[in-house]
Amino acid sequence: MDATVATAERAGDGETEDRIFLLPQAVIVLDGATSVELGPGSGGWYADLLGQNLARQLASSGDLDLRVALADAIASLVVTHGLRPGQAPSTAVTILRWSTQVVEGLVLCDTSLALQSPAGQTTVLHDDRLHKLGHPDRAAYLDAIRTGSPFDRERLRRMQALTREYRNQPGGFWVAEAVPEAADEAVHGIWPREEVAAALVATDGAAVGIDAYHVLDDWAAGFNMAKDHGVEAVIDLVHQTELGDPHARRWPRFKAHDDKALAFVQFLSEAR
Repeated sequence: MDATVATAERAGDGETEDRIFLLPQAVIVLDGATSVELGPGSGGWYADLLGQNLARQLASSGDLDLRVALADAIASLVVTHGLRPGQAPSTAVTILRWSTQVVEGLVLCDTSLALQSPAGQTTVLHDDRLHKLGHPDRAAYLDAIRTGSPFDRERLRRMQALTREYRNQPGGFWVAEAVPEAADEAVHGIWPREEVAAALVATDGAAVGIDAYHVLDDWAAGFNMAKDHGVEAVIDLVHQTELGDPHARRWPRFKAHDDKALAFVQFLSEAR
């Protein structure tokens, strides 16, 4: 193996719906969307099956276009389980794949891929279209939390129903669900292998420690903590931060704890 991979996961307010799949030269991280209407576990069920499909495809072909692999994996689930757009579970997806020549990444919806160069510079591949929707109900829910309202399952259900209207639509956001063409909208990047020393793949429940809470100043700080203390320390820092803000007053959010998953890949220097 030409890289070392360490992973850590922590469930949020229930059974985790995040999934990590490891291949000899790839990492797949999925963040199944919790749905009040579709029932608990539905996002994790979908993430698990989609990850299995992706892992099989990438294992069988090392140079298969990542967007094609994702589209085919979604299409297979649509046929096998009769999934219908707007009524199916969904998941965010990040794929990191490498060879002796290149490092490649794909991000669909709100997971993150950060790369670090041998000199310590960081590059982040992120799909923020969901968070840029600016839906008034989303803002109203977070404002209510900030000013003292408790977490409200019914209000969350209504907000999720409205958000689904923007799912896999031009001008909205794109996510793995029941529309294979969503894969074509994924954020994609490719870099020469010698320019990448390490990578972090994070679901949004872990990335908020950098992007929202700022308990880690930046992604470089995330790399440093993962290297010096391990990936579990990064997950624990984010979780402990949320424990210090149990009612989400300081950092308004939709639930006390989101699921957290993190993969840390260090490329061996002799392979670069």
